[in-house]
Amino acid sequence: MKNYFTCLLLLLVFDMAMGQKVLDINAASELPLKDFIFHLEHPEGDIDILQAIKLYENKKFILSESTTHRQNFGHNTKAKHWLSFEVNAAQKRELILEIEYANIDHIELFEVKNDEIRSLGFAGDIYKYEQRPYYNNNYVFLLRLEPNQKTQYFLHINQPNAILSFAIRLFQYDYFKKTDRQEYVVWGIYIGIIMILLVVNLVMLIIIKDWIYFWYILYQHCITMHLFSDAGLGFQYLWHDYPQFNIYDPVYLYIWGAMIAQLTFMQYFLHQTRRNSKVFKWIIAFKVFLTIALLTAISIHFFEPKGKEIYMYKAVATATSIFVLIMCILTVVSLYEKRNEKEKLVKYYAYALFFQFLGYTTVTLLNLSQSNGFNLPFDIETYVVMGIVVVIDIFFFSYGLVYRFESYKRQNQNLELNILNTKQESQKRIIESLEEERKRISQDLHDDIGATLATAKGYLSVLGRDKKSKELINAQIIIDKAAEELRTISHTLMPKNFNKIALSRTIDESIRKINSEKTQFDFITIGEPKKLSESDELVIFRILTELINNIQRHSEATEATIQLIYHADFLNLIVEDNGKGFGNATHDGKGIRNLYARAEYLKGELLIDSSEHGTSVILTVPTNNHLIAKAQ
Repeated sequence: MKNYFTCLLLLLVFDMAMGQKVLDINAASELPLKDFIFHLEHPEGDIDILQAIKLYENKKFILSESTTHRQNFGHNTKAKHWLSFEVNAAQKRELILEIEYANIDHIELFEVKNDEIRSLGFAGDIYKYEQRPYYNNNYVFLLRLEPNQKTQYFLHINQPNAILSFAIRLFQYDYFKKTDRQEYVVWGIYIGIIMILLVVNLVMLIIIKDWIYFWYILYQHCITMHLFSDAGLGFQYLWHDYPQFNIYDPVYLYIWGAMIAQLTFMQYFLHQTRRNSKVFKWIIAFKVFLTIALLTAISIHFFEPKGKEIYMYKAVATATSIFVLIMCILTVVSLYEKRNEKEKLVKYYAYALFFQFLGYTTVTLLNLSQSNGFNLPFDIETYVVMGIVVVIDIFFFSYGLVYRFESYKRQNQNLELNILNTKQESQKRIIESLEEERKRISQDLHDDIGATLATAKGYLSVLGRDKKSKELINAQIIIDKAAEELRTISHTLMPKNFNKIALSRTIDESIRKINSEKTQFDFITIGEPKKLSESDELVIFRILTELINNIQRHSEATEATIQLIYHADFLNLIVEDNGKGFGNATHDGKGIRNLYARAEYLKGELLIDSSEHGTSVILTVPTNNHLIAKAQ
């Protein structure tokens, strides 16, 4: 457990007979064990506790020279290590011995008291988690001291072909429980934040389908699993029944996965492509090589070739340092390529990587010092440094992703606005073209066909003066009816003086001409009429014409009411009839879609309610943007 508080008291006494330094126990929270540890490195195979005691009595154990709580023995090959310390308590005490390094193969603590030897339990990452004498992410042993009784402890550690560097501390039991609980609370808060981030980024991935969120999720997963593996929490909570998973060096291999995810995340973050970056292909090649190396390492662990345990750990640890260096170089070159761009995210990513690389450099130096057995003036676990780096990453990259999302949303809104404007312009051009064609047809009907009918009626009138016959009279009636219908159609296509009179008057004149015994139309106007632009009024008139045609042809209605209501900021056109209504098929038909399209062109709203008892249509059009002047 990390040293959260300063040691309060150091009492040093010497055993004159053995020359052993004895730690005298008092009420201190953490006891200064580092000054009382003796060490034995036995290179010739394993020895048992009896042999270790005999070697201790022969003064083969030497006092540790470490200035911190860390016992650093560098890269260990086949040597077995024993630690010994002696304590004395004035009264009955319960202490906790903690070895803060989660990846030791085998560790066992022996108690020697009154010439009796007793094992206090053994553990290691090659055993199931439930084997541990005290459940904790680190290796923890409970020591029970009797009053005024000197007790000696021997700690046996076996960690072949790997780095052996760990912090060893001694605590009062109550103090350890309190600080240990606080440490787990911090881990819980961290995991809560990570889970929230993963869920949020997963939702963002699903919503906007931007793969940068997937790679950020993968990076957070790999780096969190690295921290869990290094701190022992992974073995405690995730694979406690499968110690063989620890053989796969998850502390290092998860870092390899994190590097692949981070480089891909960077490419998305910086918009780096093959076209705009010369280093792009080198990053792809490195990611491919790193993926092959990761699969190869997993395969070697799985098939366990002969001699694997001798070279594998050192090869993986060395490769990790090299891979981190290559990743840093590729990232710096990528940022250098983007140095002239004004993209805010490029500079932002550079600031974030400064702290990240600072953390990576610190971890690399710590690993090198541990691998070579150097004693440092301070004691800090690498996963603590990486945890700080991850917290900084969360702050920077999460803010960057939010900024990216906001930029994406603004671009999407601008794109939607451009599409809407283009659509409206297209609708406007189509409507204008249709109106021009209507004008031409109306003019042709009035000038050409109307004139032809008038001429034909004139000839018939001349013939009727000399001889009146039933057939001639019928022909005159038909021509009169055709001329009347022609005027009605011409007026519907383009009302006379439409641009000079108010919309309400145009509608009133049109209603008078279409009233018949079959369907009686009533028109009501409410409010002070306002003159809109000619094109907008014409579109409203076309909507009304379409609705009237539907009533006459399909509804079988006997009565229909048309209301034009002017409000302060909008107008309503309400058309109601007592016809048979229409079903969904008609509701989704071409004519109805045309009505909705015209309403959309006016930036208005069209509501249609149709049943067997009749149909009600309400058109609402805002007038602020369409208003020209008050109708005279």
